[in-house]
Amino acid sequence: MAKIGTLGDIVFTVSQKKIKTFDDLQIESKTNYAKHTRHNKKPLLEFQYNDIDTASFSIYLSAYLGINPLKSQDKIDEYRKKGKILTLVIGGKKYGTKWVITSHSKGYKRFDAKGNLLIAESKISLEEYPER
Repeated sequence: MAKIGTLGDIVFTVSQKKIKTFDDLQIESKTNYAKHTRHNKKPLLEFQYNDIDTASFSIYLSAYLGINPLKSQDKIDEYRKKGKILTLVIGGKKYGTKWVITSHSKGYKRFDAKGNLLIAESKISLEEYPER
């Protein structure tokens, strides 16, 4: 089994029996400046602060790949609702410091004849959780 990374104790993994990976990881960092206007000159910028980082990615969840989509989405939602502070580690490298899930979009792609969810996609948004 190859462990790709983790978000808290949600493990991204690939093996012969189970595949749970993510796509399209985006991390955005912003810096805020005040803009001071001047007569007949370009405005001057004044550094104010570094904003919190944001991140987003999607997870493909398939019963055909050894994953229970509903159970996986419930765990993500539980973290979001409880404000659980998480770390994001990919390939042994820690990305950012600490994160919280601020948004979880659930896509229900395929059901079986009994109404069991077979394939789902989760889109997750994170925000950095700075130390106080």
